[in-house]
Amino acid sequence: MARPQVTSNLLRWLAIGALLPLLSCSRPPSEERVPCSVTVQPGASIQAALDGAPPGAVICLPAGTWTENLDVTKPVTLRGAGPARTVIRGKDLARPVLAVASPEGTVILAGIALAGATGACSEPAGCAHGLLVSGRATVAAERCTFSGNTGSGVAVRDQARVELRDSTLTGNIGYGLHVQDRGEVVLTSVTVSENRSTGIWIADQAHLRIASSTVTKSEGHGLWVRGESRLTATDSVVSSCAGHGLWVQDRASADLSGCQITNHRDSGLWVEHSAQVALSSCTIAQTWDGAVARNNARLQVQNSTVSAVRWDGIKLQGTAAGSVVGSALRGGRGSGIHVGGAAQVEIRDNRIESWIAHGVLGLSPIPPTGDGNRFANNGVDLSGNVPSTLRVPLSLPDQEVVRFPNRDHTTLQQAVDAVRPGGRLILAEGIYTGGITLGKPLWIESEGIVLLTAKSGGESPVLSLIDGADLVMSGVALGYGSEGIVLGGNARAALTDCVISDNVHGVHATGTARVTLVRCSLSRNQQGGVWLWENVHGDIRETSFTSNGLCGIGLGGSSTTSIERCRITESGWTAGVAVRDSAQVHLVGNTIVGNYGVGVALYHELCVGPRYVFTGRVTGGGNVFANNNKGPVCPAELAFLWGEGGELDFRR
Repeated sequence: MARPQVTSNLLRWLAIGALLPLLSCSRPPSEERVPCSVTVQPGASIQAALDGAPPGAVICLPAGTWTENLDVTKPVTLRGAGPARTVIRGKDLARPVLAVASPEGTVILAGIALAGATGACSEPAGCAHGLLVSGRATVAAERCTFSGNTGSGVAVRDQARVELRDSTLTGNIGYGLHVQDRGEVVLTSVTVSENRSTGIWIADQAHLRIASSTVTKSEGHGLWVRGESRLTATDSVVSSCAGHGLWVQDRASADLSGCQITNHRDSGLWVEHSAQVALSSCTIAQTWDGAVARNNARLQVQNSTVSAVRWDGIKLQGTAAGSVVGSALRGGRGSGIHVGGAAQVEIRDNRIESWIAHGVLGLSPIPPTGDGNRFANNGVDLSGNVPSTLRVPLSLPDQEVVRFPNRDHTTLQQAVDAVRPGGRLILAEGIYTGGITLGKPLWIESEGIVLLTAKSGGESPVLSLIDGADLVMSGVALGYGSEGIVLGGNARAALTDCVISDNVHGVHATGTARVTLVRCSLSRNQQGGVWLWENVHGDIRETSFTSNGLCGIGLGGSSTTSIERCRITESGWTAGVAVRDSAQVHLVGNTIVGNYGVGVALYHELCVGPRYVFTGRVTGGGNVFANNNKGPVCPAELAFLWGEGGELDFRR
């Protein structure tokens, strides 16, 4: 009387497997519920048992090792005594240990190991995989191990469907799992570890769902998602891989919730081409960059944490677009959020802290949008083309004059925030840590000798002026930063009697910023005293440049600059004044002597190299040149600069 009940249960399971989508994550039956139809002893042929078994049979394998390659063409169950005890090893070269192709119903695997497939071959042949599922086959595997195969642990193609539960894919020379064509795979409580190539590779229009699983210690990437494939992952871990944790490209998409991406040699997440990725309540930590989106990719980060990375937290490049909302970004040598190329991003209600360089760095012509972000302990909070509205001030801006130091403001940033737009900050004599972000009109004055230094020597700016900034400052020294002062957006700065020394760049301006220097001194700035780019306008008068590295003054982009009555000496491995791109410069009455390179040089094929084409304009005269190591000017047509005057116009 027991036999009909067993058959009924088995048929019920097979019916469920045939009628419901595999992605419902149904469980295969436990071996206690369904008795064996046949038991194959070690030394006997499993294939012979498969060939002779009717559909729905349960083939049991006790502890032991079999060496053969199996082909399954009907719905059966292969049940072992556990993957540590029941092992099927590949016999023939370049063939999978177990191949399942287009049976009606579901093939069930439980408690077995598929290992040791060997030999090389070219797909789409079967190849040396642990398990190959093709056609429209459906496989459900529980408590199985797929290891030590020359190909992949599990390979799924065509329109096959596979569910793996409580299983391990480890030590395979190819991928742990690869899914292609329109294959569909579900992993639940699965470990994919120590595979020589990428842990999981999905392509074409495949769909992979991962829950409560781990991908770790791949010699390549953790997961590689390409084509138009889709990845959905919840409550899973991707860790300790030699490449990216997750690489998504082409037109693929990935949706991750509650996942951890940690301890990778490269980026935690790399998204490119037109791929789309959404992270919700995820953690990225201990990677090179946290998440990178480039080309035309789309990246959404919500309620997630990026921490302890080695460089940038989130980086958008090219024409990528994204949003970072309600998240925490903590700690790294670069920037919390880096926006370059022509990328655009919404940044809202985040906590951004402890970034050595910048909280948010905007190098895109499209400024970020958003508000409600709180910053702490960054080199500077904001830099480049970014609006001040991104940042919640540390103090209410309600005071016309603030003196510093004072007991109400423990940092200069708090003091700056407390001043009303157009008000004054007065600095008592002393040395203070800068790292100030300024996005409003402000006067800064000194009472005695004042030096402002960067928070991180040579790695963060002393002062960062962003959109809306209009700084008038006198008698202050800026030193030991990546920049003494950096300007972006439409920021303005008028500096008088200031000293800017011992920075990587003394003054660095982009966007439509305006810079005025009068009677200042710039010295020992490694990459140049002043660099003006894009559409910046510069006015530099009666200022000295001494012992600056690459150049005393560097001008590029479409910037326009007037340099009058300045002294430029002992500067410029390239030139005392270096002009490139379509920049325009007016040089009158300057003394340009004793520089390491040319006195004034254009980035032109005759002067710097054949890859440079200068398309700007140089005017002026009445300058003094002497003892410049590579000559007074290059090209020679600039000789008018030491005469009565003239122009050299390369504009087209």
